[in-house]
This record gives sequence, C-alpha cells and structure tokens, in this order.
Amino acid sequence: MKYKKKLNILASSSLIVFVLSSFLMSPIRSGLCGETDVSCGNFLGDSIGMPLFTFSFSFFVLFTILRWLSEPVFKTWWRFAKYYTVVAAVLITLSPTIDGSIFGFDKEFMSWFLASIFLLTSLILIARKWWQIRKSDSHILNR
Repeated sequence: MKYKKKLNILASSSLIVFVLSSFLMSPIRSGLCGETDVSCGNFLGDSIGMPLFTFSFSFFVLFTILRWLSEPVFKTWWRFAKYYTVVAAVLITLSPTIDGSIFGFDKEFMSWFLASIFLLTSLILIARKWWQIRKSDSHILNR
C-alpha cells in the first residue's frame, strides 16, 4: 500500500476514534452507564475515554501533517511514536482514577499531560527531520 494512502487511512481512523471516545468520556450522558453506576462512569470515562480522546486528537493532527511530507520523515517519527505510546499507555494505566494528593496525577491529568508532550515532541521531531532532508537536498542540488 502506498505511503500517502496509509496515512489517509490512519488519519481517518484516528478521527473516528476521536469521535467515538468523545462519547466514552461522558458515558452516563451517552447512555452507556446508569445514572448511579459511578464505577462504570469512571472506568469508561477516565480510564478509556480520556486517553483515547487526547491521543487520537494528537495522532490525527500528526497524520494530517505527515500526509504532506516525505516518507523518511514519517519513518523517523514512527520510531519515536511506537515506543512513546507504549510507555504513555503504561503510565496512564498505572495512574489512579482519582488522586487526592496535592499534585493530582490522576488518569485525566496524565492523559492530557502525556498527549501534550507527545504532540509537542512529535512536531519538533518532524520539523527537525524535514529541515535535515531539505538541507541535504539543497546541498546535492548546489553541487
């Protein structure tokens, strides 16, 4: 399958996950959990919905950007992303649903924090690789 077509499929998939996860974030309003079922709401909303929501948004933005760049940029980013997402998933899974401490490192905070770091780091990595490729191509053309 061609590189651009894969990215179109990945961007579409992340957009679908983004929309579906928005329903999971409010499971009582969506009718997925009963009004008094707090554990269901916490599990679907905080443990599943929020991480999927934040990371699917980040992935959608990145896949859309990568769609317009060359495949070596994607490969460089992918080497970073596949390890980061595993580590982030473990950290979010190990975070408490509700944290009563002063720092408040609960699942929602960790989801937003790790997805923000992921998006920012990815954008820097993509820009850096794109700049390197652009710079090396201009040196080849100037010879």
